[in-house]
Amino acid sequence: MAENDERARIEEARRIASDLLENGVVMGVLGLRRVESHVEPYLFTTKDELRDLNISGRYAIARVAENLLRRWDEGALGIIIRGCDERHLIELSKKKSVDLKRIITIGLACTDHEAKECHCLRPYPQKIDVGKSIGDVDYQDHETLARLMEMDISERRRFWSDIFNRCIKCYGCRNSCPLCNCEDCRLEESRWVRVGEIPPEFPSFHLIRAFHMADKCVGCGACERACPMGIPLGKLHQLIREDMKRLFKYETGLNPEDESPLQNDLEKNPLEVQLDEL
Repeated sequence: MAENDERARIEEARRIASDLLENGVVMGVLGLRRVESHVEPYLFTTKDELRDLNISGRYAIARVAENLLRRWDEGALGIIIRGCDERHLIELSKKKSVDLKRIITIGLACTDHEAKECHCLRPYPQKIDVGKSIGDVDYQDHETLARLMEMDISERRRFWSDIFNRCIKCYGCRNSCPLCNCEDCRLEESRWVRVGEIPPEFPSFHLIRAFHMADKCVGCGACERACPMGIPLGKLHQLIREDMKRLFKYETGLNPEDESPLQNDLEKNPLEVQLDEL
């Protein structure tokens, strides 16, 4: 039955993408195709090419969409998106990196198995065209997160210092993240991060990126999957997202009109907690 469901999902995705192409609604449909043992992003421009479409792989595809839209002066781009891809696009629109009006989405709901693999909380886009939503779920590792929260400052410092000592400064976390798209990256400036030092100086390298992503990270897990040293970056960013909700009642990637509280002063966006609760 599961195999039949998957076949039905991919056929529906192909049908919708084919209609968009044949009716000239989009210049191409961005999705994934399998190449040997891995998947890669691909711009489908004909119905025949859609035979290679894959919807079971993982790839943070929003950065590719951003680059395509920059190359095209006009016209719409179709994109097959999961919930996390949609949240990436929404955050990129806040940075004026993509124009959502030029994007036609084919919304793909994740299965329960896929949500568990990614520890996802909202495994579906706002508009679902393929599959059925399993609703909001919670597959976070709450036991580990609670242990981290219970540590005092010195314990946390030792824990993360030991973890980040594995870092080989490969920039996989930054390069895999669609929202790390600054033209000038502070992590490559010697005044912030010492050149040629491995592991990078603690805590500057990872805390600079963590702070930069505090109001942008959607919890897709791409950074952690890309890390060759097994650094639990997902848990670090989950803790920060929980603080953003607690302090400002702010969640990333839900509404293009939501302004980041970190871009405004506390008079406009006051803390949602008292100072003694920090």
